[in-house]
Amino acid sequence: MAQEIPGDNRVRRGSLVQDGSIDTHTLSRILRAEAFTFIAVVFVCVALSVVYLHAATPKYAVRMEITSTSSSDQARGTGISALASIAGINASGESPQFRLFVGSLRSPIAAEAIVSNQALLKAIFYREWSESEGKWREPPSVVRPIRRAIGNLLGWKFATWAPPGVSRVYDYLNAELKIIPDAKSGVVTLEIDSDRTDVAESVLLALNTAMNERLREHDLEHSTTYISYLSKRLSEINVVEYRTALITNLAQEEKTRMQASSPLPYASDILGKPMISSKPVAPVPLAAWGAGFVLGGVLGLWLASLKYRRR
Repeated sequence: MAQEIPGDNRVRRGSLVQDGSIDTHTLSRILRAEAFTFIAVVFVCVALSVVYLHAATPKYAVRMEITSTSSSDQARGTGISALASIAGINASGESPQFRLFVGSLRSPIAAEAIVSNQALLKAIFYREWSESEGKWREPPSVVRPIRRAIGNLLGWKFATWAPPGVSRVYDYLNAELKIIPDAKSGVVTLEIDSDRTDVAESVLLALNTAMNERLREHDLEHSTTYISYLSKRLSEINVVEYRTALITNLAQEEKTRMQASSPLPYASDILGKPMISSKPVAPVPLAAWGAGFVLGGVLGLWLASLKYRRR
């Protein structure tokens, strides 16, 4: 009668994890005994990733390069620095409007600009706009009721559907708009990866135009107010140093108002039209294959381990 090997029984009944680490001997035995199951599961998962690559709609990167117009920024910075130096304040005029422009591209103000363009809003959320009915409606979905039922069971709260508005566009900009600055050249690249490149291009151009106009209106209003204040102060002050600083600032504010009144780009200038990548940026084949291998390996090992222990 053959002697029973205790270690073998422990391996068959035990887990892959022994004392907080993977038991390599158990792992090798399972893989040898259930090689077909493991390989089959890995093959199926990789095959599914290939099917996904064929079925998925490719996305292309739409990129637009912008740079600071800088002339009005430098002008205003020089004037502010002149007055601030007398008061002992360290002021910097390094492209404040362009920094504000870039920082506001994913703000509620930018979202409002997109919402005001109804044609563009319908193009972004085209699945929710019914041309035949002429109104917004929640797109039909087979998966949504199941997902919500499972989510509600687990305590996950879902927002009630509402027609696209500022909050939805704000979420869209924060999720889709990439802002890539180049510290050396000062050029900022705006990028949206989309399967509808014409819509992404329109969004980038609309953002640039809308935020330029918003800053133009802001500075035009403030410059007019500053000019009124500086003119009044000049009639009241006789100290030469202060009068010189006020006159310098008055000249710069006049220049800023002139530039804000010009039809030329104000804070941001586009370096050519938006460009579309020659190759899709999503889905990524290597990432899909890798995910298939990893998922298949984990799932295959789990199923192989179950079959091995049931022998």
